Order: sequence, then structure tokens, then C-alpha cells
Amino acid sequence: MKVLPLVIAYGLLGGVGQAWAADGAADLSAQVIAHLGQVGERIQTFHEKKDIAALTHPLLSNGVLVFHRPAYLEKKTQAPRPETLVIDGDMVSIQRGAGDVHHVALAQNAALALLAATLRAPLEGNLPALTHDYAVTAQGDLGAWTLRMTPISAQAVHLVRLVVLTGRNNAVDSLRIVQANGDVQTLTLDP
Repeated sequence: MKVLPLVIAYGLLGGVGQAWAADGAADLSAQVIAHLGQVGERIQTFHEKKDIAALTHPLLSNGVLVFHRPAYLEKKTQAPRPETLVIDGDMVSIQRGAGDVHHVALAQNAALALLAATLRAPLEGNLPALTHDYAVTAQGDLGAWTLRMTPISAQAVHLVRLVVLTGRNNAVDSLRIVQANGDVQTLTLDP
């Protein structure tokens, strides 16, 4: 007869342990995002690889990524062809080579708005902006962490399967976006 109460107690404690582990992951997510948000400006070189199902070889590029508060992110691709993408507040500007600059309001393009939130929110330390579109989980510790962002909003589910951000302390090492169609974009940042 004493076995049944032990089984019930074990089951309850197991549930508490799982809830505690989930809370720990949520706390780590919040800590990582808060640490990232403490850096007001970042300038890092990047290397990007795009694996696109329709192509036989990945597309490779490199350049410089610039972020500064309050909401400015610039991705300046230098090779193989010059291209500049600027997300500044609620506007996106794209220029290829020496061509004309094209401006798009984020409110007019849901895909660009999601991309802007996905890229800027972690750097801004804005966890609520991320949790609007993603379930955010973390592994590791503040010294070496991995954030997994699984889409939950209808817009995000339509465009993205998974976003994985890795880093150390308050620095991002890489960003991997698996699109809904299976294409994968991996951005690796130099320290």
C-alpha cells in the first residue's frame, strides 16, 4: 500500500521538476536577451551562407553588420556584390550596387516586419517583441548559450520554421533561420 503514495509523490515531484526546468529555460532566455540589450552599439563582420533548395550550391556572402540604438540595423554586403539593407525605425531601405535606394515601410510588408523584429529585438533586449511571434527557449548558461525561437504567430509560422541564435555572454556568434520552405540562411559573426 505504501508504493502507491510513493508513485504519486514521484509523479508530482517529476512534474514540479519539469516545470522548474521550463522556468529555468525561460529565465535564461530573459537573461540572455537582457544581456544582449545592454550593448548599445555593435559593428561586426559577417559571413553568410544561404542554402536554397532550387540551387545546387550555397550562396556565400560577407560584409559588415552595424547595430545601434534605438532601432537601427545595417547589413552591408561587400561580396560577391555590394548590397546595403538598412532597417531604421519603421522603414527599410535596400540598395544594390550603385543603383537606386528602395524604401519600404515595415507596416506595408509583413515579411520585412517579421525579419526586422527577429533581427533587432534580441539586440535591443526586447523579449516581448520576440515572444509576440516566437516561443523562445534557451540552453546553456550566460557564458555560452543557444536561443531557439519557434514561430507561434500565424505570420511567423507562414514564413519561418525555426530561428537559432548562439552566442557567448552579450555577444552573438551566429544566427540561423530555417524558412518555412526549408531554405536555410546562416549568418556567422566575427568576434
